Amino acid sequence: MNHQFAMDKNVLKQLHVIKNLQNRSETTVQSLYAQAILEYSLYHYKKNKINQLIEQALINYDKEQFMNATNDYLVHLHEHKNGKIISENGYELLLTFEE
Repeated sequence: MNHQFAMDKNVLKQLHVIKNLQNRSETTVQSLYAQAILEYSLYHYKKNKINQLIEQALINYDKEQFMNATNDYLVHLHEHKNGKIISENGYELLLTFEE
């Protein structure tokens, strides 16, 4: 597993919940794992990309780029503030994201 995710306690907690689901098929568990990893990967990728834009704007003293990137960052955090529900075969799992 990616070390970045291993440091995120929320990710580990959610994956542990998936692993311990009662009366589940292996396919359901694998699907939930895949969905969770994809969602967390996309979240961290976009967050890191926006952070790079913010850093570049600061280096270039570009106020407009800084304001746009900062707004994108805040929107990204807001979109994930309440988490995201993934589901498979009737099982639902709330993924939480750190800020």
